[in-house]
Amino acid sequence: MIREFWVKNYLSIRDKQELSFLAKGPASELVTEVSEGVFLYKLGILYGPNASGKSNMLMALNEVFRLLVLPKSDAAQKIRGCIPFALTKDESTQMHVSFYADDIRYDYDVAFNDRYILNERLDYYPNKSKSLFYERRFIGDNVQAEIKFGSSLKLLAKTQDSIRENTLNNHSVLSVCRKTALTEDIAPFNRLHGWIMEKYHEVDGDGEKGIVEILKKAYGDAKKRKFYNIMLQKADLNILAYRPVIEDRFVSDALRERIQKENLPEEMKETLLKPTFESVAFTNHSINGDFDISLAWQSKGTLKYIRILRALYDMITDPHVYYLDELGEDLHADLLYYYLSVFLFNSEKSQLIITSQETTLLWQDLINENRGLVWFVEKNPETASSEYARGDSYGLHKNLSLFNSYRIGRLGAKPELGSIFIDLED
Repeated sequence: MIREFWVKNYLSIRDKQELSFLAKGPASELVTEVSEGVFLYKLGILYGPNASGKSNMLMALNEVFRLLVLPKSDAAQKIRGCIPFALTKDESTQMHVSFYADDIRYDYDVAFNDRYILNERLDYYPNKSKSLFYERRFIGDNVQAEIKFGSSLKLLAKTQDSIRENTLNNHSVLSVCRKTALTEDIAPFNRLHGWIMEKYHEVDGDGEKGIVEILKKAYGDAKKRKFYNIMLQKADLNILAYRPVIEDRFVSDALRERIQKENLPEEMKETLLKPTFESVAFTNHSINGDFDISLAWQSKGTLKYIRILRALYDMITDPHVYYLDELGEDLHADLLYYYLSVFLFNSEKSQLIITSQETTLLWQDLINENRGLVWFVEKNPETASSEYARGDSYGLHKNLSLFNSYRIGRLGAKPELGSIFIDLED
């Protein structure tokens, strides 16, 4: 889980902006005790108008972990995730994240540009007290970085030398675990790297996977298949169950001829011209009997809901951290709150950070009473930089609802729209 995070000079974020998930105590199902006496919010919600920078914060969270675990094979490769604020593009990007992996706290600080990691430091708390994991400083182009390892790791001298030799200036020290099979005992490195790779997910998780692939994989796992069927039934979609099927594909002679003439790989042509394709059938119910509806005829909202069930399953069965962008898009407000409630009441040490335009969530007592999990995002009109304010920082009386305060503009983070009248004359 993430304890706190801040970022500076990244996308629309010019000045240092921070998210803190620290809670005062075990107030509700929204909070979990991640370590003795340390309570964190399991949910974080970012509100704001379009183009305010909500998604950019998720991308920054995503990038700091990508930077930590993904190596480069070539020293000339640029750091793809370096996207500084447009007016300070010659300055470095800086990030800090304090997080938990396998119940151990880690603090990671990094500064980088598009070519080099300028400095990074990783501390950890193996016995509740702070210890150095490693620190690294950029020396120069084509010069090995200066890397110091913490004594508590008990690394052999040859192990340290091997890690230094395999650390290029454009990737983190920790990411060497994925790049090189080191023969020496670097268990603390492998343990942390493996945890992040498995438990901390990209924005929208498996967003690039197709629905058929997601459901087919779930169908092959009895426990996961049961979960999907239960959640589809509970969502009032009139779906009892689903199953993978093979459907016929109709390809007209004209389309077939066109595909064959196109400059496409033969493998792609073969797939497009196949007489059948993999799909999913959903069993629906009526008083006159059950019947199947193909995936092709499901609503956009149903498909959205199916896609985010993978994240929900992971979070309630194991510790995971997910970032879901524009959650609530295409979903009814009640279904969205139901999804979040299932997560909150069935998970232990998982965390979900979302952006959303669905302001009716602010009506919910559970959220209104835990304002520290909400951030309102807007762009400063003078600097064009995104700014983030936590919901409990406004000094609102506990009897005032976040929803009403936000609706009347008291909390900012609302679009300032122009006149509805349009004059196209000179």
